[in-house]
Amino acid sequence: MVINNRRPNITLLGLSVGVEDSGLSEWRTETTRDLGEAKAALESAAKSLSGEATATQVRSVWAAYARIEKSIAFIRLEIEEENPGRFIPLGRYAVPDERQAIQFALKRLSKGTDSFALGDFRLALKDLRDARNYLRAFLRRERLKRVRKGRVRS
Repeated sequence: MVINNRRPNITLLGLSVGVEDSGLSEWRTETTRDLGEAKAALESAAKSLSGEATATQVRSVWAAYARIEKSIAFIRLEIEEENPGRFIPLGRYAVPDERQAIQFALKRLSKGTDSFALGDFRLALKDLRDARNYLRAFLRRERLKRVRKGRVRS
């Protein structure tokens, strides 16, 4: 019987994730890239955001949110955490100013990225979930604004 020390390839969200025997695995490289792109998108949105967010800025935040969510899924898969998370009331993450919400998300994203780079996946998961939740609260507020404007026009 031959024992293979490699983990099998796993398909998640249409992406094949395999673990290499040496160096960084593909998912770690991809996650590092995704977190960097999310950070760049949020930094750009934070710099250009003044007053109400534009549709382009909201799309940029959505893209960052999706990259963070994908990274969370990959980390959960790696550490074999089957807990899908708990229901967290977004009121805890709601802040009155959009720029402040983005800044809080950036801070948690930076901490999560650093923890991920150091291999502390559990701490990275915690920080990335916090970053995601700040963005979720921001995006929810933006959606509600859009819905209210639609009702006023009708």
